[in-house]
Amino acid sequence: MIAALALLGLMGIVDPAFGQVAPEIGYVYPSGGRAGTTVDVKIGGYDWTTDTQLFVHDPRIKLEILGPPGEVLVPPPPYWFGAKGRGPAWPLPREFPARLTIPADVPPGLVRFQVANANGASSVGLFHVSDLPEIAEDPYRKTPQRLADLPVIVSGQIGLIEEVDQYDFFAPQSGPITIELIARRMGSPLHGLIQVRDEERRAIVDVADTEGNDLTATFTARAGAKYTLSLHDLDFAGDKSYVYRLAIVPGPRVVAAYPAAGRRGSTQPIDFIGVGIASGAERLETLTRNVTIPTAAGIGKFTYVLDTPAGPARPIELLISDVPETTEAPGASRTIISQLPCAVTGSMESRFGADHFILPLIKGAPWRIEAQAHEIGSPLDPELVLLGPDGKEIAANDDQPGTTSAQLFVTATTDGPHTLIITDRSGKSGARDANYRLVIERPQDNFMISGPSQLAAPLGGKFKLALKAVRGGECKGPIQVSLTGLPPGVSAPAETMIPEGKAEIVVELPCAADAPAAASLVTLSATARIGDQMATRTAAPILLATTMKPRIKITPEGLDDVRKVHRGSTYLAPLLIERLEGYEGPITLEMTARQQRHRQGLSSREFVVSPARTRVEYPIFVPEWMETTKTSRMILNGVVRVSDPMGNVRSLVQRMEMRIGILPEGALLKIASPVGEISVKPGEEIRLPLIVSRAPELNEAVIVELLADASQTMLFSAEPVRFSVSDREGTLAVRLANDAPCHGDLSLTVRATALQKGSGPVVSETTVVVTVKSKP
Repeated sequence: MIAALALLGLMGIVDPAFGQVAPEIGYVYPSGGRAGTTVDVKIGGYDWTTDTQLFVHDPRIKLEILGPPGEVLVPPPPYWFGAKGRGPAWPLPREFPARLTIPADVPPGLVRFQVANANGASSVGLFHVSDLPEIAEDPYRKTPQRLADLPVIVSGQIGLIEEVDQYDFFAPQSGPITIELIARRMGSPLHGLIQVRDEERRAIVDVADTEGNDLTATFTARAGAKYTLSLHDLDFAGDKSYVYRLAIVPGPRVVAAYPAAGRRGSTQPIDFIGVGIASGAERLETLTRNVTIPTAAGIGKFTYVLDTPAGPARPIELLISDVPETTEAPGASRTIISQLPCAVTGSMESRFGADHFILPLIKGAPWRIEAQAHEIGSPLDPELVLLGPDGKEIAANDDQPGTTSAQLFVTATTDGPHTLIITDRSGKSGARDANYRLVIERPQDNFMISGPSQLAAPLGGKFKLALKAVRGGECKGPIQVSLTGLPPGVSAPAETMIPEGKAEIVVELPCAADAPAAASLVTLSATARIGDQMATRTAAPILLATTMKPRIKITPEGLDDVRKVHRGSTYLAPLLIERLEGYEGPITLEMTARQQRHRQGLSSREFVVSPARTRVEYPIFVPEWMETTKTSRMILNGVVRVSDPMGNVRSLVQRMEMRIGILPEGALLKIASPVGEISVKPGEEIRLPLIVSRAPELNEAVIVELLADASQTMLFSAEPVRFSVSDREGTLAVRLANDAPCHGDLSLTVRATALQKGSGPVVSETTVVVTVKSKP
């Protein structure tokens, strides 16, 4: 039922708010924090405005924006070239400084949040709360980052393509160490690849996340030994959104439990399967413990920490059930079930194997049969087939919506033994660490309600809210629906009802024209009769934002034409602006987050259009490294600030219609150095020889300067040099600080800039490898 609602919740009717650009969540970095701490973070937002509001679904946690955003972040080099350079662009964020405050009573796990402004509301974003000591990655290090103590969680970021993050750590004692990567679960695009090597550079761990499920690995360490962990994306991709949490914890890891659930209120033995849980060795082992299952109603799972001779294992989740829980006999492929309802935890003895269960079904009796895998942390993909007493297929199912688990609702048409066949489509069966849980029970009289995660309501208009109900068993009566916490000006009908036997309803909600542009988390609840009692269910909240009409329309002059532009130069793109609703004020133009063919650094900055102007030339910089055979695109947002009906100043974002197409051609300016490498000692000055080549139309001086990145600003310094029109060769004096540590090889970037009349800057860059040597 929950899996079905996860799909149905995406099916709300969300009308775009007059074509404006709603904000989207990119990432949080660091991407979480420890319970009981306050963390300064950066939030990468797509098409956010300065008046964007944050909404955390856990009311105990506070996430607040501290200041204005930075510029639109275009990923720096290296870039994709060739076939990969022609793929779709990654979204471009702006980063907001923010503060995350997590009370001590917040349990470990993922926390949902959303954002909204006068253009609409976002879908759900995630950050992670831990109960372990935490550190942040040092992005400027040149060698592996030393992790002083274990356990630890590292918040990191694969910020560039080809980037590899490395960490050194020492084993506090001999025994298992468990490594867990959390990335995909937070919405990060990172498909991690992790290697751990010992001091002899031997690979101890080598695992890759090819399925997008994140990684967990356990290895046996020697006390005091040093290990180096390397992490990168499977495709060596990377940008600011590739955030991760990396937990390195001494102790073993549980991978399966038999049974995988316990009956509510009971104490029962459970066989745990895990790496090193019995002896600490690097192998699958079994350890049995008596586990007391919580008695509280309404709880479907609980967290359990297995105490082992090698120390506590990483926490796992066990399910709570209300039916007898048993396990399949080891090695059995055919099991006779004598009593229903029940649940059986089992495993298949071979890859792509099959288990058979003989069920004593009675004519006319309804049953719900489910094979769970994802819910118990198993990698299996089970499929169910039910055969009648005559051997003919009655029903079959592979995947439920939103999960790989399989489910059947059947009513036997005849008495007698029915055969239930469970097979696996994942190819990961054949071992005890890959299990499934078979549940056979009566369909429960129950219901659930869901709606979309976000909605936009235009001021002075109406919008439609689609609600879905999933009914179980004999729950077929009417369902009373209520909405609370609506934004000012939005009203709901006095009574909203999903009729008897129906599964959905569309509610039309009006929004007053004189209301403020505001947003709130709306609580959706439903009440229906189950048996002889009324029951209420609450859905995930809906973020509802009231929005304003656009004030501008922007199109490129010449519509979707492609212009040839010299590499390294600035192109002034002509744009036409249509002003709407009487707006005559200034307009800020900026890059939209969702570009198209934009993988090689095409960039621009904020540009303010003066009041009343209806045509403007917008500067776009075309880097010298862009491929001349590849067309790139630029799409802009226009941002205006206007007052809502209550006098609150809000920012409205309108995406440009059509695109600006650019096909790079030969460069007008080129800087190079005849020396590719040079050595220097702390305190010394080096004179870099440089050669500047330019086209005849560049008839003004060229300014040459050193571009030091954040890790080099305290090490190197250089005064800019002016190359006159007649100068072709020259030098740039670069000094290394007296107290500079020995860093080995460093890459210095030198930039040349000239002005092209009627256009803008023309830029060329070159790099020189500098080897920093220690003083004798």
